[in-house]
Amino acid sequence: MGSIVEIEGGAPSGVVCPFCRHHNAPGALCQHVRWTFEQGDPLSFARFVMHASPYLAGRGYRMSDIPPSWWDEHADWIVEQVLGIFDVGDGYVFGEVAHLDDLSRTIWKAFQPDRVRTLVRY
Repeated sequence: MGSIVEIEGGAPSGVVCPFCRHHNAPGALCQHVRWTFEQGDPLSFARFVMHASPYLAGRGYRMSDIPPSWWDEHADWIVEQVLGIFDVGDGYVFGEVAHLDDLSRTIWKAFQPDRVRTLVRY
């Protein structure tokens, strides 16, 4: 699996934010930049999101509960989720703060789906 840099053709010197139209360049990033590809590949970003989002801790889950083999087996799917939730391009990942929770929830529910609740009839 390649990095998003390889998929998108590399990171230029700057790019306009699709949310606020700020011109982003190294050292001058807007509030919507969540990741730059110099920081790592899409899986590194997803792991960062899982560590940073309060979704897991608020429910008593831990990032270490997800084994490395699961990440490897689902790497392509995880990249699809990143590309679907965030605005990705030109070496930057743009998104709102809520998108971080969306991604962490999506990944966690794929790893450990919610139990089906039984219907209680009266």
